[in-house]
Amino acid sequence: MAFVYLGTAEQGAERFAKYGLEDVSRIHDPKQTLYKAFDLKRASFAQVFGWKVWQRGLEAFANGHGAGMLAGDGLQMPGVFLLHRGQVLREFRHESAADRPDYIELAKA
Repeated sequence: MAFVYLGTAEQGAERFAKYGLEDVSRIHDPKQTLYKAFDLKRASFAQVFGWKVWQRGLEAFANGHGAGMLAGDGLQMPGVFLLHRGQVLREFRHESAADRPDYIELAKA
């Protein structure tokens, strides 16, 4: 498993430490090279500020998660990819910032 993230290396280190992920592989990609390689698009207004996103934000806040400083391109849409020997076996492309992929299902080969 590896995480690709925007923002600064310091912001990444802080975020990974907050969630106990200091030992997880990560790739700092401020130029969005991998985002472009995987054809991950930039968000529309609704994908970032729509009602679904507000609902998910309220749920996250109720569970003790707050909003942090913006790290990198706030309109860059994320994705999750399962790769094996250079091939994409499974993928999840977020339709909105509120999406929550089923990571267990994605990890099944």
